[in-house]
Order: sequence, then structure tokens, then C-alpha cells
Amino acid sequence: MRTWFSFCFVLLLTACTTPKTLTSDSQKLSTKQWQGRISVTVQSDPPSLMSASFSLEGDAQDGALHLFSPFGTTLSTLQWRPGSSQWLQDGQQRHFDSLAHLTEKITGAVLPIEAMFDWLEGRVTPSAGWQTDLSALSSGTLVAKRLAPEPLVVLRIKLDTP
Repeated sequence: MRTWFSFCFVLLLTACTTPKTLTSDSQKLSTKQWQGRISVTVQSDPPSLMSASFSLEGDAQDGALHLFSPFGTTLSTLQWRPGSSQWLQDGQQRHFDSLAHLTEKITGAVLPIEAMFDWLEGRVTPSAGWQTDLSALSSGTLVAKRLAPEPLVVLRIKLDTP
């Protein structure tokens, strides 16, 4: 009887586990991911501020940016791949002709997504009108400012440390 109970218990535990998906090292390297807090301040009239916890994955050509409330619920998701950019929010999808238009709709300013991925990797990549400060990236802080064209835009990212 005891053996039968042990067998059933182990079987139940095994049935409740989620199988792990095996990924190769090349797949792990190709999917970058960052998490933390992001804020975008646009010094327009009136000024606008977007701030949220985030998870960013992929690269400038194929990726996703998930924005979360302070309670951890998903506020919205931005997804892009060649030829497609979309905003998912409250069960609805909105499609945009470019990632630039999508980021402008969400934050009030066009964000340099291509350069942002390089900045997060510690590479100083120029982007027209933007000035980047990567001096505190080793402690997880990135600050970028768009000086031209007006209005001034300030992008702040604070990465979670492992």
C-alpha cells in the first residue's frame, strides 16, 4: 500500500510539471532580453510623461516591448518585425506602418529603437538629434536626450540587476 501511494504521489507531481523546452546556445544568444523601468518625458505643451516597468526582447528588426503597471499587470505590448508593427492593449490590436509611428503614438515622441538596442549593449551608436549618456550603464542606468528637433525628449532606462 505504501509503495502504491508513493508511486501515485510521484506520478501526480510529474503530471503537474511543465516540460522544459530545450534551446540551443545559438538561440539563447540571439534572443536578448532586458527588464527594468522606462520613462519618456516630452517637454511639449503640455508636457507628457510615460513611465512603466518593462521587458524588452529581440532586436531592432524583430522584437517586443512589454509595459507593466506597478502591480505587474500588462498595460500594453509593442511588437515589430520587418513590415509589421503593432500595439496590443486591452485585447485590441492596432497596426502601424512603422515602428517610428508606433513609438510616437505610445510615448509622444519617435524613439530611436535601433540605437537603443546598441545603447543597452554599451555601444555608443549615434542617432540624429539624440545625445546618449552610457556612463552609468554598468549600474543599469541609461539616459538619452533628443535635443533636435524640439521638443526636448528624455528617455531614461533603469535596468534590473541580476
